[in-house]
Amino acid sequence: MTKFQGLRGLKHIKAVVFDMDGTLCLPQPWMFPAMRNAIGLHDKSIDILHFIDTLPSEKERKEAHDKIELVEAKAMKDMQPQPGLVDIMSYLTSNSISKNICTRNVGAPVETFVARFIQSEFSKFDYIMTRDFRPTKPLPDPLLHIASKLNIRPLEMIMVGDSYDDMKSGRSAGCLTVLLKNHVNGHLLLEHKELVDFAVENLSEIIELIQNLNNKIL
Repeated sequence: MTKFQGLRGLKHIKAVVFDMDGTLCLPQPWMFPAMRNAIGLHDKSIDILHFIDTLPSEKERKEAHDKIELVEAKAMKDMQPQPGLVDIMSYLTSNSISKNICTRNVGAPVETFVARFIQSEFSKFDYIMTRDFRPTKPLPDPLLHIASKLNIRPLEMIMVGDSYDDMKSGRSAGCLTVLLKNHVNGHLLLEHKELVDFAVENLSEIIELIQNLNNKIL
């Protein structure tokens, strides 16, 4: 059952936005602790990108970005696709539903992942928002930007992710939110259930979700 209060106003699911790390690719739980260690950030309550943005000099900010990009480069080599990836990409492409990515990562890992794991006929994404777009998740801005560029309402778009930032961004933008469950994020369904409309364990489950939503609405 969805908790999304605006569902009755929905006309049609026209777009899906995916997070990348832990959503399109399998989680790499070592990555974010490694980033924090690399830049000397030991307070888990402080956002990594916010911490870097508040460093006092451009030189320090660049050095910090370089350090986390080294961690991301290692993670890029170890990326593996989520189960159901090809199924959902095929379905969205075949049904002319816009595919998009919104990540706090940089562009190179996204490009590498798409080239490595998504067949060319399914690999066109309308918009790929990286951390170069500011402000990024958990604020709604990148999702609102995508909706505006696609000329659709946020309500006609699904945000799929595995983290609080994904769900918070999606909810704040007015999108439907889908949590891809894994062994470390189940707490979100308890602590932040108001942010999650649907939860799935495999990307292919989103196919039936879209079919059910559209069939109920059309």
